[in-house]
Amino acid sequence: MSHEKGKITQQPAVPMTPLPVLPFSCNILDKDQEDDRSSETQLLDQFPASYRADPDDLRAPTAPELDLIAKEMNVKRLHGIIHLLWLAGRPVPPRPRHYQLALGREITVIERMEAHLVWGSGRIYLKPLPRYLLNPAFWANYLSCNQSLTQPPEIPQSHPCGHPPLKKCALGFLLSYVALIAYENDFAIAKDKRLIPAEITWPQWRQLVREILAGGDGANRLFAHVNPRFIYGELRLNRLNLIFFALQGPLSTGFVATWNSYGAFYRDNSAWIITFTAYIILILSAAQVGLSTTKLAESNAFQEASYGFTIFSIVVPVFALGMLVGLSVVLWAYNVMRTRRFEAKRSKVLNRAWREEKVEGITG
Repeated sequence: MSHEKGKITQQPAVPMTPLPVLPFSCNILDKDQEDDRSSETQLLDQFPASYRADPDDLRAPTAPELDLIAKEMNVKRLHGIIHLLWLAGRPVPPRPRHYQLALGREITVIERMEAHLVWGSGRIYLKPLPRYLLNPAFWANYLSCNQSLTQPPEIPQSHPCGHPPLKKCALGFLLSYVALIAYENDFAIAKDKRLIPAEITWPQWRQLVREILAGGDGANRLFAHVNPRFIYGELRLNRLNLIFFALQGPLSTGFVATWNSYGAFYRDNSAWIITFTAYIILILSAAQVGLSTTKLAESNAFQEASYGFTIFSIVVPVFALGMLVGLSVVLWAYNVMRTRRFEAKRSKVLNRAWREEKVEGITG
């Protein structure tokens, strides 16, 4: 900005530095072991042994196919609430791992990309950094185009760009690890939790980070092109659940299921009733002391207030408990109906009515 005759004028933004086709070129994975298999077979070994094409359908990948890569990079649910994500986190890179431990957050490994960096109840969920995202050949063959990410899309290419949305997710995920592993202690914690491949050394990791962050503006040139979810770092689980409850209704499971049993449901929801009841008892005790004094005992207003609050203290806890029991019954009925519908759907998919089959012998 510049000042001219008492006025403030906005200077034009500095042109953004074009990004290279690959975020890095070094291969920090172990190259010493001889392997006669094809490069595609070796790359496939860096993916899961099985994946779910549908929630109820297991498949073994035969190649790094689009569906498999899309499942690995899936942040669709978070992208659907991107306009509300500011309620759950700040648009800054995540803090290093040692700092997460200092905050009392236990690291919990999870393979769901959308749960990566979500924290709550004394834990933070982290998806391990897969080997294929450290492989330049994977970026070149499956995620990259013939143009940089800043090149206008109307410029023709020699071949169609493969999967720019997947590349933006992969780049954001990789940048999250650049932020998480800043110190050698962070690196040691990541190795101990098996969040990065075991064969990587600290000097190799530093080399990789240097290449990724090459340029005067560091990671900012990269964050300008990642999937919007990865602009935000750590996300609060309770606020994500609240957002999904508000958008999808009280019967929604939320972003991550909070209650895995009815015991957990009663335990979590009875806490506020117990707290509220204790507060009522405190007020009633104070009112009883007040009635024992001459001044307040002779006050009609205080007498009426004490009478009303006594009735209130009797009715409200009973009403709240009834609501809790009623809600649990509704949830139970909803879960039963949903399970029965899924069972019927699964029976059609498998073309097998197993509920009507007769089991012969002990082993069936």
